[in-house]
Amino acid sequence: MDELKPTVHTERLEAGALKREAKLLTAMVRDYCKRHHKSEELCDDCKQFLIYALTRLACCPFGQKKPTCFKCKIHCYRAEQKDRARIIMREEGPRMLLHHPILTAEHLIKNMKEAPDKPRNPKARSVRIKAD
Repeated sequence: MDELKPTVHTERLEAGALKREAKLLTAMVRDYCKRHHKSEELCDDCKQFLIYALTRLACCPFGQKKPTCFKCKIHCYRAEQKDRARIIMREEGPRMLLHHPILTAEHLIKNMKEAPDKPRNPKARSVRIKAD
């Protein structure tokens, strides 16, 4: 994952829940590319998708309390990437149980929990409406 880093906030993926999510996501994309594009190395399309997905993960406003994307109330992927992620996850999800059983089990348990409400931006100014 060294050459495949998000374009911003790389440090957020270095520990905790986001690190596990990044590791599982990377494994899914690598396996998908290997099976579909018959290459040991990631093809350019899969590499670009993975960088995009890791960047979105690093920018998640939930931070370490991030729910699974399936349960999330915020949809941060563009439509094209969202469809691609859905295809990859649907195909590779069951296979990950063999390759990464602990990460997959954690992900499945996390998927059973309800997603929290969208976090409020701490830098946002509160707007007061004056009553006349």
